[in-house]
Amino acid sequence: MIKRIRKRLNKRNEKKIMETIIVLLLSAFTAFIAFYSMRLGRFVSLVIFALGFIPMLIAFLLKIDLKKMLPDIIFGIIDNLILVIPAIIGAELFGAAGALAGAVVGNAISDAIAGYFEGNLSEFLRSKGIDATRTVLGSSLGKMSGCLLVGVFLIFF
Repeated sequence: MIKRIRKRLNKRNEKKIMETIIVLLLSAFTAFIAFYSMRLGRFVSLVIFALGFIPMLIAFLLKIDLKKMLPDIIFGIIDNLILVIPAIIGAELFGAAGALAGAVVGNAISDAIAGYFEGNLSEFLRSKGIDATRTVLGSSLGKMSGCLLVGVFLIFF
């Protein structure tokens, strides 16, 4: 009995370690590519947009149900669409410090609004018989994907 419990705990720990490594490596890769691409000027937005598909590809390869990720993807899209507005306004009015302050305030507001839509979509999916239960990795990849997909709109700023 104790051996089975230990075996189950070891399997769970191995899964958590794998999930952590995937998120850290994907984050490092995304940051590297995005910052390296900054010299492209306005076209960096297309690179950021393209990076938004990589978390979905990883989820697909790991057989994570993309329907379950939809509320997280929507969260990321709404979150960053709203977040950039106060950040840009702050940058225009007060420079780097204004951009940071705008990002902090914008993040608080955008998380609240995006969380509202995420919760509503999750409840809607459940009401239609679609299992909207999310996993740690699926939620992480979904939010990352949604946030990066907003990059396509940065070409206008």
